[in-house]
Amino acid sequence: MGGVRTHALFGAVAAMLALAPPALAADLVRNGAFQEGAEGAPAEWRNEAWAREGVEFSWASAAGDTVSSAGMHNVQANDSRWCQTIPVQTGATYRVSTRVRTSDIGTGASGAHIAVEPRIVDSSDVRGTADWQRLEVEAKAGEERQWDVCLRLGSYANLNTGTAWFTDVHVVQIGAPVVVSGPGFVQRTVLWTRASGFRTALPLLGGALLALGLGIGRSRRL
Repeated sequence: MGGVRTHALFGAVAAMLALAPPALAADLVRNGAFQEGAEGAPAEWRNEAWAREGVEFSWASAAGDTVSSAGMHNVQANDSRWCQTIPVQTGATYRVSTRVRTSDIGTGASGAHIAVEPRIVDSSDVRGTADWQRLEVEAKAGEERQWDVCLRLGSYANLNTGTAWFTDVHVVQIGAPVVVSGPGFVQRTVLWTRASGFRTALPLLGGALLALGLGIGRSRRL
């Protein structure tokens, strides 16, 4: 009887936790608005390029109506990027977003976009000349424990020219795996509850306990 009731409780809790709306997650990117920096470079970010002599990197902090941003000007066909390494949890899903503005980017090769490395996913790209617009992409972590989030102009064997500026970079966790059976289920449920926010999860747990107390999930003797 006790085992039946325990399994029924776990099943009810798992089902309701899976349906619960995710709590607001912390932003994993540091200095995503490019407001901090020194010596002509934004803090927390590094720049990389296929050919260093073929790109001019820039950083502008807010002044008046100017938007804080990090940019690159590919003087010749190139693959240039601003990157930051962030921690990720195995099996969790993340949304990566930014705003981008472009000028004279070639239309025949990869334009300005988000690239999550190592070779995780790329967003759609922007080519030509365009005012500020939003880019975003979602990806699920595998066994890796960290990603490189890169703001990129050009790509592997897909070099391009032109200028791009990026700002408002965000990475938030939007989904985590929920294990409904197997060893460690209780511990993983507790960890999920903490990560999701007690305000969301505790009422669901309370409802499951109340349902069990009222007899839901009990087996009957024949």
